[in-house]
Amino acid sequence: MSAAHELIHRTGQSADFEIHIFEKRSETVGGKARSIPVPGSATGGRAPLPGEHGFRFFPGFYKHLPDTMASIPYGESTVVDNLVVADRLEIAQFDKDPIVVAARFPRTLDDLITDIEAIFGENTGLLPGEARFFAGKLWQVLTSCQERRLASYEKITWWDYLEADTHSPAYRNLLVSGLSRSLLANDPTKASVRTVGDTNIQLFLGILEPGHPTDRLLNGPTSKVWLDPWRQHLEQQGVIFHMDSPAARIAVANGRVSGVTVTTPQGERTVTADAYICALPVERMEELLEASRGPGDPVKADPSLAHIAALAKEVSWMNGIQFFLKTDVPITHGHVLYADSPWALTSISEAQFWSNEHLPGCGDGTVNGILSACISQWDTPGILYGLPARQCTRAQIADEVWAQIKRSVNVGGKTLLTDANRHSWFLDPDLTETANGGIEISDAEPLFINVTDSWAIRPEAVTAIPNLLLASDYVRSFTDVACMEAANETARRAVNQILKLAGSNADPCTLWPLHEPDWLAPFRWHDKVRFELGLPWNGHLI
Repeated sequence: MSAAHELIHRTGQSADFEIHIFEKRSETVGGKARSIPVPGSATGGRAPLPGEHGFRFFPGFYKHLPDTMASIPYGESTVVDNLVVADRLEIAQFDKDPIVVAARFPRTLDDLITDIEAIFGENTGLLPGEARFFAGKLWQVLTSCQERRLASYEKITWWDYLEADTHSPAYRNLLVSGLSRSLLANDPTKASVRTVGDTNIQLFLGILEPGHPTDRLLNGPTSKVWLDPWRQHLEQQGVIFHMDSPAARIAVANGRVSGVTVTTPQGERTVTADAYICALPVERMEELLEASRGPGDPVKADPSLAHIAALAKEVSWMNGIQFFLKTDVPITHGHVLYADSPWALTSISEAQFWSNEHLPGCGDGTVNGILSACISQWDTPGILYGLPARQCTRAQIADEVWAQIKRSVNVGGKTLLTDANRHSWFLDPDLTETANGGIEISDAEPLFINVTDSWAIRPEAVTAIPNLLLASDYVRSFTDVACMEAANETARRAVNQILKLAGSNADPCTLWPLHEPDWLAPFRWHDKVRFELGLPWNGHLI
């Protein structure tokens, strides 16, 4: 959708391009971002309750996606106006008062140490000096040149870089795993310093720097206030959607894609076009390439595509569950990170951010709050059944998540969540349970993760097959993390190549590198000189 949008907005409703989108699902668009109507929840002519794969999170460092959203009409304004800022990030812990993040913008390493200690200084379980040590490590990434990050930090895990094994459990939960696993599903034991460090820099700058909000979300259900209006806009601009039409095979002849076979309710059909964009998740792209083996094998035309099979093995799970509440309980005005929860939970109390026309018209009329949570750790035993999430039934997962959240927020004499207030729950339907000598959960939509030293085998948006482009979060990008922003950025890269191939004089899509403060440029320049001389980082200008 990002690719279609950016292309049609640069060429208009003209004969330059005819754009078709082939969508796997029969009704909804938007992939993992879509809203999911809760089956059987609607009564009295109301709409179903709005479930979701997981809550939507629009960090302040997103530039590409909000830029696209700013040109999607929504009533008298645009979809980007449906983004609202959350002004709190709460870190909850079992049986302890929460930590509410608020600090000032740092200008020096000492400032950064002060801010980190202010955030994580009390009631955390951190040992003396651990917040200072973490700040120093973050400062090292901030003041390292890009060349060192790619050559050196790409090969080191975030876990090893932060020396997690030699520090306290609180250090590992709060500082090593915390934001990395819970908000962006990066596994710190696998992901590189370059990827996690760069992303953590962006999150911390959003917390600490005025004008760069860390936390934004939508003011209503995702499909209603973003994806459905987007589809309507694209169709009005001439884009044609083909639903229930997943890709089955790609055929290459004479070094170019000659056609893509799609499966429709009426049977298979071959689609021919001048250019093709594969906007598929990595594990689905790997299946498509495998199904395309034979005389017209795309991998023979571009051997680098063979690396996608290795990338497809590096996926993680980050799936959501919604607890619908009779009375709204806004735990905090933003996301809650459950630092020591075994299942690496994160949640958002959504109703407080939604405008009034959404929730009252849903369900049976008695739901007034939604606590939407995401589960990022599936292999650690829980506190209720002593089982990892992968071995629980769907009902057990719901009970376990509810128990972990209650233990984290019902503290200090406060009881925020009660069983009596819980109306119902909805777990991501991508999670299915099977009996195989016990319960096993499978996930139909896992999440790509960047592991150490993977940049070298990740593809560009532009392949060696001239009319085959890639747009997905596993493709190389400035964003470099599995998220909507990376998908949008790589779609823009694909569109720019199509414009070039077509000889169009339309303006190319803008691409934004990750923001890092200009005042740190002298440090990065100094480190580049040291790197080129084969010297280690030292963080000083003299």
